[in-house]
Amino acid sequence: MSKDKEFDKNRSDVIGNESDNEEITGIISDGSKTDNGNSISEKEKYERDIDNEQDITSEDEYSDNGSDERSDEEDDEDVDDLEKAFEEETRRMNAKKLKRDARIPKGMTPQEYKAQKRKDAIKNIAIAFLAILLVLTLFSNTIMNVTLPQVATSYVASSEIAPSIRGTGTLTAGSTYDVVITQTRKIATVEVKVGQTVKKDQVLFTLEDAESEELEAAKTAAEDAKDAYDLALFSADIPADDILAIKNGSALSFDSFLKELAEANENYSAALQTDTDVQAQIDEYEYYKKIASLYVTADEDRDKATSGTTTMSDADIVYQQKLLEEQITNLTEEIEKYDEIINKFEASYGTDAQVYEDSSEDFITEYNSYREAIDNKYVAESKKGVAEREKAKLADFGNLETRNASYYDGLIESAKENKNQTAAALTKAETARKEVLAKITAEIALVQKRTDYEQAKAKVDKLEETAIGATVNAPVAGTITNVAYKAGENTKANETMATIQLEGQVLTMSFSVTTEQAKKVKVGQAASAQNAWAYSDLSAVLTSITNDSSDPNGHKVLNFEVSGTDLSAGQSLSLVLGENAVTYDLVVPNSAIREDNNGKFVLILDSRSTPFGNRYIARRADVTVVASDDANTAITGNIDPYSYVITTSTAPISSGDQVRLQDTNS
Repeated sequence: MSKDKEFDKNRSDVIGNESDNEEITGIISDGSKTDNGNSISEKEKYERDIDNEQDITSEDEYSDNGSDERSDEEDDEDVDDLEKAFEEETRRMNAKKLKRDARIPKGMTPQEYKAQKRKDAIKNIAIAFLAILLVLTLFSNTIMNVTLPQVATSYVASSEIAPSIRGTGTLTAGSTYDVVITQTRKIATVEVKVGQTVKKDQVLFTLEDAESEELEAAKTAAEDAKDAYDLALFSADIPADDILAIKNGSALSFDSFLKELAEANENYSAALQTDTDVQAQIDEYEYYKKIASLYVTADEDRDKATSGTTTMSDADIVYQQKLLEEQITNLTEEIEKYDEIINKFEASYGTDAQVYEDSSEDFITEYNSYREAIDNKYVAESKKGVAEREKAKLADFGNLETRNASYYDGLIESAKENKNQTAAALTKAETARKEVLAKITAEIALVQKRTDYEQAKAKVDKLEETAIGATVNAPVAGTITNVAYKAGENTKANETMATIQLEGQVLTMSFSVTTEQAKKVKVGQAASAQNAWAYSDLSAVLTSITNDSSDPNGHKVLNFEVSGTDLSAGQSLSLVLGENAVTYDLVVPNSAIREDNNGKFVLILDSRSTPFGNRYIARRADVTVVASDDANTAITGNIDPYSYVITTSTAPISSGDQVRLQDTNS
């Protein structure tokens, strides 16, 4: 083992761990230890231990390695080096001990000092814990305060209550005159201003020298109407005598139109009925021929349908009856539809015999639909009658004139010849009716064009008559209370250009109050201006109390007549009326009064001291309202003077809730 390793091993054996065994370090520093009652130096003890260790090591090395020897000189050098190192370490340890002992108070052993340091460390940990706990408590308290409702307060004090009623309204002239022109004109200059007194016929506005937009538009419309009328005169497909009569201004007789049209319609209806009856006879003969060709005797099988034979079973009869029933049903519905059109027209206009004075294309259209419904109804009724007779005939084959289908051929041929004649008559009647209808429609349209032109021309004449010149003058004397236009603007037809308050007229104003306030005043009561110093001779009298249309149950309107040299219409005025002020002991702002199902109350602000500051709690106090005005309320109740009451809050609060104060209190 090398000398360095031996030194390190012995040093650690002697000194040990300073932090684990301070007593050994103290013994080394003292330089002595009791061993068999004799005091030996640490150096001597160390050299003795080194010698013993060398002997043991030498023997071990010799026995293990055989022949590994070192010279005595080398051993001496190693011993010197170890001694120097030991001495250096000893000096360092002594210096450290002296430095540590210097921190120990006099009269205290190292063990006592160590115990004291342990107590100090525990105390410091406890202080740090309490400090952290305090910080957390204060932080949570701050968060809680931020989340609390914020309130404003006012203290309860003695004050005056003036049960006066105050209100503001706009002065209105008792009688005014609106200056209006009926056409759009551009304003060149405005000669008056609000508040100016004017005389009758005094110039209010000057206008640019140009026709109004309305007059220009009316002239254009009249020209277009004349062109359309002239074109209709030359293109109308009606007799020349009628065109000339219309051009000369003759009025058409609508009654004559209807008579002419009714005659054409009656001729057409008669031809249609004749033609329809003949066609119905042909249809009936052909159906009978069909049934006769399918006739079966009572001895043959009638229980099932047959095809390709000249027999007709019960099933065939039932099928034919079903078809006829469907046809009758459809025709019945069609007749009802035509009846509805006929009844509607007759309910509005009556029958053909009535004289109609309102000639129009719309009426002619309705009339033609009415006549067409009459004709179509007749055709449907004819077809329905044939179907009903065919159904009855089908029920009993024995009623057929013959079982031979050829029996009906002659009847059908004769009916068809008659049908050719009735069809020709119907075509002729239809053509005549269309000609009459076209003539009437053309004449009505031509008259309408003439009427449109006459009305357009009359509008131009009226605008030219009412067109004003270069100025707009005051129609009455009085004071200008409103000027609606500026120079360069275009007036609008029938809109007020200016308003004149007539001379000698009383001004009026009004404002809304609660129903309870209205009960405290009477008609005829005088009012004064809130800023009375601004008016020299103001007079205001309550003339009536009316319902407030926006809240008839909760509010009333006070109406006043006002006069004074410093007043004019359109001016805003604030009035006050009521009784003299009275002093009360407990007065709070109106906003502090609250009410629920249990009555009226206020919220008192109570303060409670805590280690972290004051806590504010809302407490309910029931009160009775004695008097009030528009700002304050006098109360009675279990309340101390100069208590603080809550007036407003940032969130709903109840009795017992914790709150926080605003930055400043009222």
